[in-house]
Amino acid sequence: MGVFQKTGGRRSTLVTLVGLAIAYSPSYISVGLRRAGVSIGLQGPPSVLLWNWLAVGMLLLFVTKVEGQGLRSIGLTRPSRDDLRWAVYFWAISTMVSGLLNVVLPPDPNEGLATVVGLPLPVLMALIVTTSTTEEILFRGYPIERISELTGSTGLAVAISMGLFVLPHIRFFGPVWLLYHGVGLVLFYVLYLWRRNLWACMLMHLLGNALLLLPATGIVS
Repeated sequence: MGVFQKTGGRRSTLVTLVGLAIAYSPSYISVGLRRAGVSIGLQGPPSVLLWNWLAVGMLLLFVTKVEGQGLRSIGLTRPSRDDLRWAVYFWAISTMVSGLLNVVLPPDPNEGLATVVGLPLPVLMALIVTTSTTEEILFRGYPIERISELTGSTGLAVAISMGLFVLPHIRFFGPVWLLYHGVGLVLFYVLYLWRRNLWACMLMHLLGNALLLLPATGIVS
């Protein structure tokens, strides 16, 4: 049993808020350190390799040791073939829509995208795997499940989770990111709410992020 399991509603709310603070810590810790003039480890996009994994490690310990719940409670359960198959289907739909939008509405050069694809290839590959894995735990699985429990509303949980997922992406890539990736974003949430399996979401996310290797390696411009 977790340290705070089976306690009063007030304590449970506090515990959930602490868990959410851990989950979203990578979104504000780098900004806070930069404003404070403190430099720790990696800077820019590669800093995700430090802060996201640190937050995931802390959150998984928090879920199991403090909340006293299993990882299944945040969607980390063994995926079925159907889970993985639908992840591929959803990725294919998202990619086709994004590709069509790029043809119909060719995007202007994007500084954020150029920064990411200009990273050394090993760093970019580590970034692709890291974001595909950790963001699903930090931004999707934990917040949706815990905010749903806290508020009694899955719709509100999805709205909050989606908003807090979109904000750092818009801040880095600009509002145009939402135009080309909005359909995929919605499909991530549909996939999770339907299959309740984070591994499926991670697969969809990995396939989508892996497309960054095409411009990074010069296969496409």
